Amino acid sequence: MRKTAVRISIIGAGSATFSAGIVRDLCVCGGLEGSHIVFMDIDEKRLGAIAKLGAKIAGELSTNLVFSCTTDRREALKGADYVINTVQVKANELDGHDWVETQRSLAEKHGYYRGIRLHNLTQMHFMLELANDIKEICPGAWLLQSGNPVFEGCTFMHRAVGINVIGLCHGHYGYRHVARVLGLDSADVTAQMTGFNHWIWMTDFRHQGRDAYPLLDQWIADSADAYWADDTRRYSDVQMSRGAIHQYKLFGLMPIGDTPRMVGWWYHTDLETKKRWFGSHGGFDSEIGWAQYLKGIGASLERVENAANSDARATDIFKPVQSGEQIVPIINALTNDVEGVYQVNIPNKGRLLDEFPENVVVEGPGLVNGAGVFGIKARPLPATVVAGAMIPRWREAEQLVECMRLRSYNLLKLLVLSDARTRSLEQAENLIDEWLSEPHNTRLANYFS
Repeated sequence: MRKTAVRISIIGAGSATFSAGIVRDLCVCGGLEGSHIVFMDIDEKRLGAIAKLGAKIAGELSTNLVFSCTTDRREALKGADYVINTVQVKANELDGHDWVETQRSLAEKHGYYRGIRLHNLTQMHFMLELANDIKEICPGAWLLQSGNPVFEGCTFMHRAVGINVIGLCHGHYGYRHVARVLGLDSADVTAQMTGFNHWIWMTDFRHQGRDAYPLLDQWIADSADAYWADDTRRYSDVQMSRGAIHQYKLFGLMPIGDTPRMVGWWYHTDLETKKRWFGSHGGFDSEIGWAQYLKGIGASLERVENAANSDARATDIFKPVQSGEQIVPIINALTNDVEGVYQVNIPNKGRLLDEFPENVVVEGPGLVNGAGVFGIKARPLPATVVAGAMIPRWREAEQLVECMRLRSYNLLKLLVLSDARTRSLEQAENLIDEWLSEPHNTRLANYFS
């Protein structure tokens, strides 16, 4: 096995569970021994905890990794071969999720139940700054974009800056949940998913080499009602929800991962509607489900801090086996020419999805080796999926990307006007103006002015 040391900068490393998982994956990978991991975050407390935990994991696994910490993003990028961006932008005293909740409340005041994703503009403004820094400081580095919005953010960075960007998400593993519910051994199951990030569709589903879609149809006929009647499952179990199966029947392909959460405003008009389609919690994005999600994040942070500061072995929590995250295997593939196929978000060059232009980032299988990342052409999506789901989503993304690229207030206004909950021009304008006048959004307001 080839072993090559690289320099990996994790931006937003205070996302401690994620960062500790990356360290664990590096330790068990074997091909990246001696690598230097730079943890960067503006939260010094979290930064100290993850640095301590990372060193503890590496020590327990007797792996030769080097660690350093900084609160300076540009300093973190010096000499980087790979940059991992997991940032959720915060606002001074508010952490990233609290800031999102504040913006959600503002939008609800203007008639947008559960908010409207204006915080994506904040995220994309940060991505632009990071991409420009990478182009200046470490232009040959690969940016592995993990923080949302992956679809619009990666498309924006490719168009506006032109650095090496791969968007990554683990939503495609939703096919394994489908297999488990159907009683299938995931080792005997293969699947292919394609589309846009958080908007992917299972174009092929096989069990022991045979089409497994008939097994899904049989489950819907025989077992789905009993499954939906059991309300003991977690708020995040949307993959086999009524909403997901309704989307399958409506569009003709199974939506995978986060897709059932995102497709169709009509599933999300109010809490009772959410409960109808996604169970008694109302699904991941309801006020009930999201509160449980935030509570879980707090518990995870506490668990990480305890693992860093206690005498207990960190590897009892972060087991020394490769996780489902693709980040470290992709870094190893690019560095040591260990060829593999991964689910990636990359530009649609060569028309991987025939229906969309080359300057849009699409998600699907890609071949990764020492020469780079090469998309694998997808099976054509049915016309119902393209016309009914993909083109509307592309339009929304174009409005967001181009409003950021062109600094266009009018495109931002059109984006909000396109929302199904908008009832008047004044409603949209009042929301945007109040949002931009919020003190924490001063930089964005200046950006659009």
